[in-house]
Amino acid sequence: MRILVLGGSPKGETSVTMQYVRWLKENLEGAELETIQVASRIALLERDEAAFAAVVERVRGADAVLWAFPLYVFTVCSQYKRFIELIGERGAEGAFRGKYAASLSTSIHFFDHTAHEYVRGVSEDLGMAFAGSFSPKMDDLLKGEGREQLLAFGRELVEAAATGLRLPRRTAALPSTDRAPRALELPDSAPAAPGTGKRVLVLVDYPERPIGAMARRFSAAARASGHEVELLGLEGLGMKGGCLGCLKCGQANRCAYEGKDGFIEAFKAKVLSADLLVYAGTIVDRAFSARWKAFFDRSFFNTHQRVLKGKQFLFLAAGPLSLLANLRETLQAYVEWQGGNLVDMLSDEAESSEALGALIDGAASRAGSALAAGAMKPATFLGVGGMKVFRDDIFGELRIVFKADHRAYKREGAYDFPQGKPFKRLAVWLGYWFTSIPAVSRGMMRNFPSFMIMQYKAVFAKAKARA
Repeated sequence: MRILVLGGSPKGETSVTMQYVRWLKENLEGAELETIQVASRIALLERDEAAFAAVVERVRGADAVLWAFPLYVFTVCSQYKRFIELIGERGAEGAFRGKYAASLSTSIHFFDHTAHEYVRGVSEDLGMAFAGSFSPKMDDLLKGEGREQLLAFGRELVEAAATGLRLPRRTAALPSTDRAPRALELPDSAPAAPGTGKRVLVLVDYPERPIGAMARRFSAAARASGHEVELLGLEGLGMKGGCLGCLKCGQANRCAYEGKDGFIEAFKAKVLSADLLVYAGTIVDRAFSARWKAFFDRSFFNTHQRVLKGKQFLFLAAGPLSLLANLRETLQAYVEWQGGNLVDMLSDEAESSEALGALIDGAASRAGSALAAGAMKPATFLGVGGMKVFRDDIFGELRIVFKADHRAYKREGAYDFPQGKPFKRLAVWLGYWFTSIPAVSRGMMRNFPSFMIMQYKAVFAKAKARA
């Protein structure tokens, strides 16, 4: 059984993920594992079609493919994403069709499920039978139970491929992308509204493609409402490469790219100063393009800090956004984790150019209202749960690597552990034992609906008194 491992870390063999692969290679019986590092070699694979073709031939000769990667901001790193894009751009899908596939990641369990769902969708779009995913915490390999679980995962892949096991497809097939681009007109020029003092930054990955027309339409509508608007292609931010995963940023938010490209300066000058951020992206293989992924990854020089807190966000997408719940979840989670407010997200799936234009104008109007009101919706599980993962892990052992996060979390009150609130703990303790008295417990349960809303009566009473 020949299993080809496609390495998805910018660090190549020195990544934590590759240690899990090494364990499989040395301990998984009945399989021969071969690894090709595609993420760390992406510059070569992009410019040298022969080198890319050699990788494709290795895929063609394998019985199964193992996608192995670390988590980078909700999904795979931009270099790995770009390799996946090249498969479609260079017509290499046939080498993957009919193969068995599985995915292996390492992380701290921050949205690892969305990464694996993305890789599963990509695999199934390539005509592969997906045999499952394995998502350990980074140090699970140090534990006997973790090693046994890893071997069980490997055996499942070997058995599926060896027996020709029929496996179900879980992701719906996406429609063809051959639809003609929308001919979007800019709104008629009209006297601009009085200046609002709000700054809008519209970032677009491919200004020359259909998403560029959407971005220009939105920019014109926002400008007519009196906002200061800047429309900028991602290439204008000066990125010369994707995140290297070196974690130099962890100590004091200093990046290995400092002095080598202009991204950090552009991010601080343009992104941090905007009141409304409009991210306009082209959907390529179930996610925003690798250009956008590089933006998200390179923003990690801020590590796990909420530097965009309080900002308004809006997403424009060219592609089947309505069919990609996983993508919508990651976009919403990104905003909520950052502490921002999601105004809306819309795609070019409207029935006509006129309808699409009206939707974009409407989104600009909604964004203006959100800006004026300082709107901020409460975070859902996506933001609350995600932030608690970071809170706990940064307070714990990750504090050693991410000192900058630890200092920021202390400063901002992110360490809101209930154990650190002695008076509230005392009140809960007293309440617990008081309501454990049989007579009190019976009375509470008899009037439980009224008991639950009792604390809100004072709010209404104060409001009535003020009126």
